[in-house]
Amino acid sequence: MADYGADVIKVEPPTGDPFRFQPAWISWNRGKKGIVLDLSTAEGREQAIELAGQADVLVESFRPGDMAEWGLEYGTLSQLYPRLVYCSITGFGQEGPLRRVKGYEGVVAAKAGRMLNLQGQPSRDGPVYSAVYTGSWHASQAAVRGIICALRVRDLCGRGQWVQTSILQSLASPHDNNAGDGGLVNMQLRRRDPERFPGRPGGDRGLSSIGYIPVRTKDGTWLQHANLRAPHIQGHLKAIGLGNLLEDERFKNVPGISLENRELLRREILKKQLEKTADEWMEIYLQDGNIAAEPYRNSIQAMDHPAVLSNGIVVTIDDPRVGPMRTMAPLVDLKDSPGEPSGPAPDVGQHNAEVLGQLGQRPMAESGGSPESLGATVPAHPLSGITILDLATIQAGPYGASLLADLGSRVIKVDATDGRLDEGRRSTAQAVADPRTYAGKECIKVDLQTPEGKEIVHKLIAKADILLHNYRPGVPERLQVDWETCRKINPRLVHVWMGTYGENGIHARRPGAHPIPGAVMGGPMRQMGRGMPPPPEQDMDIEEIVEATRWMMRSNWGPDQNTSAAVATGIILGLRARDISGKGQPIHVTMLNANAWTNADEYYDHANRLPIAMPDEEIHGLHALYRLYPCREGWVFLGCLFEEEWETFYRTVQREDL
Repeated sequence: MADYGADVIKVEPPTGDPFRFQPAWISWNRGKKGIVLDLSTAEGREQAIELAGQADVLVESFRPGDMAEWGLEYGTLSQLYPRLVYCSITGFGQEGPLRRVKGYEGVVAAKAGRMLNLQGQPSRDGPVYSAVYTGSWHASQAAVRGIICALRVRDLCGRGQWVQTSILQSLASPHDNNAGDGGLVNMQLRRRDPERFPGRPGGDRGLSSIGYIPVRTKDGTWLQHANLRAPHIQGHLKAIGLGNLLEDERFKNVPGISLENRELLRREILKKQLEKTADEWMEIYLQDGNIAAEPYRNSIQAMDHPAVLSNGIVVTIDDPRVGPMRTMAPLVDLKDSPGEPSGPAPDVGQHNAEVLGQLGQRPMAESGGSPESLGATVPAHPLSGITILDLATIQAGPYGASLLADLGSRVIKVDATDGRLDEGRRSTAQAVADPRTYAGKECIKVDLQTPEGKEIVHKLIAKADILLHNYRPGVPERLQVDWETCRKINPRLVHVWMGTYGENGIHARRPGAHPIPGAVMGGPMRQMGRGMPPPPEQDMDIEEIVEATRWMMRSNWGPDQNTSAAVATGIILGLRARDISGKGQPIHVTMLNANAWTNADEYYDHANRLPIAMPDEEIHGLHALYRLYPCREGWVFLGCLFEEEWETFYRTVQREDL
């Protein structure tokens, strides 16, 4: 939020934030002011209370009960300052037996079942360490959405409220999708009733679809494909010299072929792609323009991808501790009110004089009163009265709109008519296969390639607050749903485009789907562990390559859902900007940038950067004190980040000798 103009004050104890030891801390905390308060003293607590009175929002991530020990819990502060928006982010939520368990991502992921959901990625049995902190990412964006919604409600009724979210909530929601298997909820359904919920062929060790196939090339580099539609899959076969297979009865209807024939075709593709280097294949793909594929990169290499550079998905911040540091750009691009990092992360207590010196001089936030006393009506839901026109397809865009339907917005899903389904609009078929992208929506079918269809959608645009689409550049203009057309119909419209690469550069018009931002931005490379991919010089037979592709694609989960969170945040930011300016604007969201933020703990670089933290070859964890261990029965995840936690552990297990 600091990137978009919020004055953010980071409050630390006298010894500093205990997580300053994390190398990415200076990236996470850019653009903030930093002060020290000693909450163990009466003076420190009084200063904190006074600061809360001057703030619009308070964000805390302590375990439930900790803030009450300092007199800073919501109940106390809301009585003093009714307009305060108070946001709590926890590991396991405010209630229940786990509320006081330390909410490290690994601990929550292990307890919630996410690590079991990754079972089958390596060759061993048992749960698998989740290397990408998607729970923390989604919790952070849920907090942003909640805060901005609470501010909008405060504008209406004069009162703040308590916004709560947790890592557990983020991991347990239906978006937690494991390479198409569904989320944690679906995992439980498959285990309890496997006949009704069989899961995908092959179970935990199933192979990817042909369209999503990873391949090894002549120079040992691996390419990830993401050809979702039949024309793209068939175009891929033609581009690599296997077009003749489309005349074979076994393969001509790909991707609609039998499992046996799919595996025969997989091996033909894998053999063929060994004939050229990755660069040679990518040159062919770029010339074709309709084949989705990218080489695997780590999060540092991602910063040099041409689309990242041409679309500003990396920025440089001059940090006095490490020098120039490359890191995440603002999450979404609001064209009329863009975000911009305002400076480096603060030193401990750097702004004490400035911030604490103003205590007693700045006016307290207006107290307000109850909604009834103000004569205002509290809306039933924070986005009641907001209408979203959802023209997006597949998962990332539509699920982003579903997240806002949960908050009360009316979402009208505009699908293609049945005659247009062969052009990639999955429509009703997707509603059956992937109901979370249609949750809470009204649905209509319109042929936007006809004058009648355009007229229908233009009438909807005139009354809508948001339009969301994920067409490739050039298509919105042809369908007359581009920003310039829409703004003439409705100047207050927030016009949101979600794309894979961005609007600029040679990749702008290329197709892209779920696995591409994963492969480009480095998440799968971390999830694979140190054992994958095999080194370029290693000799591999075709079955070894098949096994490697299974491992790699099982590591590439989440990019769609990670983008959904960014889409929802972009829409909320656009609404908030309209609240202030009265005008709509175009907003661009890219899958690459959303997944850069999901990898925020590794998406940074400077001259003294440490190597990327990688799990071991069998993907148990990062080190001896943060990893999975097999037990006599089942598994346990150990999360000890601090000395006192280690001491508690070895005393508990009666191993003071450790």
